Amino acid sequence: MSSTRMSNSRDRHHRSDSVIARKALAILRSYWDFLGAFASAHRTIGAVAPTSHAVAERMTRLAGIPHVRTVAELGPGTGPITRSILAALPSNGRLWAFEVYEPFLDQLRASIDDPRFTLLARSAEDVNAIRQEDAAAAGGFDAIISSVPFSLMEPEQTRAILREAGKALGPDGVFVALQYHPRYLAPYLRDAFETVERSVYPWNVPPVLLLRARHPRRQE
Repeated sequence: MSSTRMSNSRDRHHRSDSVIARKALAILRSYWDFLGAFASAHRTIGAVAPTSHAVAERMTRLAGIPHVRTVAELGPGTGPITRSILAALPSNGRLWAFEVYEPFLDQLRASIDDPRFTLLARSAEDVNAIRQEDAAAAGGFDAIISSVPFSLMEPEQTRAILREAGKALGPDGVFVALQYHPRYLAPYLRDAFETVERSVYPWNVPPVLLLRARHPRRQE
């Protein structure tokens, strides 16, 4: 092999190693930031680590993201599910993310640059208000994906978010939620939606419960 070929090969390997190193550092930073956030705001953050890539992809499949146009994400955190949604979302789709924790907002602003993505410093309870305010979501969201830690909330706040999510969904919309508490959310979902499915993903650390709900019940 000529010296030129050997040099080119070394350059390619060096670039590849650099990319891997940057990705590894980004993952470590995400875990460190998330752990620090949990320590300082554990009443509003329901996990000690970001959602795994496998769980994020499974949630996008449950929500049918490749086949929808309007998506709301409640509680994106550092963005692992956000990135999976954007990877699967059609080019003409839109994603609105609702986050109230300022360090996560800063990280999302710095790390996600996509014209389909709108980051809102607003509560999950505002999801139906955005449907009413933004013409692009006027027909309702095709999917709402939630990582909100409902088990850390008062029951009335849980009911309020689910009520507003039900109003915000389009006619065939789906609500998908990730939870670490094995029993808390399902009864509230059954009160708010006619159809509720659940599955456990045991390979995550910690294991997660994934819930999918359809057909919001008509509010009295």
